[in-house]
Amino acid sequence: MSSDKLIRSALWASVVLNAAGLVVFVPPALGYAQDLLPIPAPRFFVAQVAVTIALFGGAYAWLARQPRIDRPLVVVGGIGKLAFFGLALAYWLAGDLPAAAVPQATPDLILGAVFLWWARGHRADAPAITSVPAS
Repeated sequence: MSSDKLIRSALWASVVLNAAGLVVFVPPALGYAQDLLPIPAPRFFVAQVAVTIALFGGAYAWLARQPRIDRPLVVVGGIGKLAFFGLALAYWLAGDLPAAAVPQATPDLILGAVFLWWARGHRADAPAITSVPAS
């Protein structure tokens, strides 16, 4: 599989993963199905998480449809995915999340690694800076 097909597949997989995240976070944000969350949380904070998930999901869909995928945006997405997994792992180790949170976050670890692997290999696509503008 070419790296272009791989990153587009990873982006679309992220869209699906983020949509699944919305199924978990939107009902509690609206005051329903609080039991979907691994821990109780105020509606405002759950809504903030839902908005972030939706924004990233939309960005992944937009990126996947572009003729040329924006490398810096893929890097931001990859860092975000790795951070989500890292937080799940850290908070499980601290005893604040149930153990099930770690395997549930593993797709983000894998997709984040794919994003950053792809971005690292596409440094040559970035335009060269020939001069620095005067300030």
